[in-house]
Amino acid sequence: MKKLTAFLAALVLCAAVLPAFAADAVSSATLNITELPEIRENPDAKILVIYFSTDDTVKAAARTIADALDADVFEAVPEIPYSEADLAYYTNCRADKEQADSSARPAISAWPESMEQYSTVFIGYPIWHGQAPKILYTLVEGIDLGGKTVIPFCTSASSGAGSSAKNLQAVSAGETEWLDVTRISNGSTAEDIRAWALSLGLEGEKTMKMTIGSTPVEVKWEDNDSVAALKELAAGGLEIRMSMYGGFEQVGPIGSHLPSSDVQTVTDSGDIVLYASSQLVVFYGSNSWAYTRLGHITDKTPEEMKSLLGNGDVTITLFMD
Repeated sequence: MKKLTAFLAALVLCAAVLPAFAADAVSSATLNITELPEIRENPDAKILVIYFSTDDTVKAAARTIADALDADVFEAVPEIPYSEADLAYYTNCRADKEQADSSARPAISAWPESMEQYSTVFIGYPIWHGQAPKILYTLVEGIDLGGKTVIPFCTSASSGAGSSAKNLQAVSAGETEWLDVTRISNGSTAEDIRAWALSLGLEGEKTMKMTIGSTPVEVKWEDNDSVAALKELAAGGLEIRMSMYGGFEQVGPIGSHLPSSDVQTVTDSGDIVLYASSQLVVFYGSNSWAYTRLGHITDKTPEEMKSLLGNGDVTITLFMD
């Protein structure tokens, strides 16, 4: 994972070891990407792609990386947006002043909800006056990157990344491992960026997926021994024939006993629990009993859950992907 393979040299992506050119206030690459990949929600994502961009360049690169690795995406949006005048370099504009001020920390309008689930964080930015924009300093000082692998990337037409990533690392919170920054240069295609992202070997971790009948659902799984054991069963594909019960749930035999840690629980629509260590229960209503929580379906309303589960017995399929 920690080596960038030699074939990267053949791409227009290159690990940045070049000095930043003082003559270039901004070196904005033009990527050969005609359509921005859509953002897909992945409740089990272990990779987060953070980026800042005042145009679509870094955004396109970040979304392409996220699409390749099934990662979450967070855009660092300034509390006060940058106007065209703010980016008129060498006019004593806002960007000039911020980049010249070592203490400048532009405010961010929103922060990632949590960093806990992520083991790897990409951080993407343009090159401004040879460095990362100061809003990235605000970000890395304000989030906990402790114990994570950070993969910085930048976009530029000609300037190298110089010391931009090392300077970000110097102010980051927590003990982190930073890989060398990779510069995505002029003319890079989506295929180039995907190939680089996949070459890092980060996509190997599979997540447990669930379908109700033929309908896929997004699940936020718990991090416990019960779910770990269920994933082992799902690795070979697991079909569970469910039955309606009580007008608020579907229940079915898993075929094995799983570790359990039952506690009195009031369930909501979309909750997935383990009952008696061997029964999978999915709720479209509410109940109170001693269960072990397994997860929660995040992309269906109570009405949609009732439509899926309240009209007869169903088959639930669990698999790793």
